[in-house]
Amino acid sequence: MAGKIFGGPGKTSIRAGGGLYYTAIEDVTLFNEVGDAPFGLFWVSPSPVYLEEPYKRRIDPPDPVGNRFPFTIPPPGATGIWAKYLPIAYSPGYNLHNKLPYAEHFNLTIQREIAKSAVLSVGYVGSRGRHLLSTIESNPGNPAKCLQILAALGQTDGCGPFGEDTIYDLGGGNFAFGTRPFSVTSGRELDKTTGAGSLDFQNNASEATAANSTYNALQTSLEKKVGDLRLLAAYTWSKSIDNSSGFFDPINPFNPSLSRALSTFDIAHNFVVSYSYDLPFARAAHGIQGKLLSGWTISGITRFNTGFPVTLTEDDDNSLIGCSGTDVPNYNGQPIHFLDPRKPGNLFFDPSPFSPEALGTVVNAKRRFFHGPGINN
Repeated sequence: MAGKIFGGPGKTSIRAGGGLYYTAIEDVTLFNEVGDAPFGLFWVSPSPVYLEEPYKRRIDPPDPVGNRFPFTIPPPGATGIWAKYLPIAYSPGYNLHNKLPYAEHFNLTIQREIAKSAVLSVGYVGSRGRHLLSTIESNPGNPAKCLQILAALGQTDGCGPFGEDTIYDLGGGNFAFGTRPFSVTSGRELDKTTGAGSLDFQNNASEATAANSTYNALQTSLEKKVGDLRLLAAYTWSKSIDNSSGFFDPINPFNPSLSRALSTFDIAHNFVVSYSYDLPFARAAHGIQGKLLSGWTISGITRFNTGFPVTLTEDDDNSLIGCSGTDVPNYNGQPIHFLDPRKPGNLFFDPSPFSPEALGTVVNAKRRFFHGPGINN
């Protein structure tokens, strides 16, 4: 019975394997931490600057710090130095609770000789990535607080998109110092009677091991040799899902699961065939002619695959979170209608099922759930 199933000795091979692989944090990623205050200065002005002094704020009364460059590292123990660094924005930090990233890999493959010089392989390949490095906003705006300010002050003076770092006069000597949880530190010398001054911290992403991924694939291949012709065809049906596909694919700071979607590099169907043919010219030639004509081969690789996922994003900050790369449009659930982009006036797909999200809301659209045009190469 076993001989009938597996074709006798030497006809079938079954392989299985698995492994747990840990990885280190890349040094190029940690290089983002070089130059953090007070050892370096990355400064974004919250107000207009002078043309002749581009690192000096154009405010009244005059900017007490003056021109911030050239920069000199303050000596150890120096005090009263922080004014030149504020507000600290776009300065990434390293999360103190990070864990060591790792991936679990596993596969099962059956390989069988189905005919003379013809080998068929069918296998399952999967992996799970855990605690992968990505970026997540460590100081996101509070949408509920922004909406409260908007209701109190109205459209003209109230909070709205990109208003997370604004000081709001609520009347009666009360002020709202932005909507972020760490806009103003307890030790900040800020006039809370007049609202004068600036915020301490704006949006600052954190390098965090908050990403997870899964990959599942059916991988098949057929290898055949006929005389001087060799063929190798491979087909993969797979799906890769994660909540961040890389360091520059930020995660929703309030609910990382909302960022879970197709990976940016997901390819559902991938067919590749390679072929080579040894030219037989040298068989009828001898001597120097045979040497010149021997060893010539014609070869090629042809590939057909479905496209990469389309990433949906918005830059309107209707979420009122105040961090880039996490806002997505609202989706009404209608099927995506694909168009022919080669025709005049056409897009690749009809965008009508999507619309901007309401202020301060979390929408239902995944940031990647359908694929772009395929590739024939």
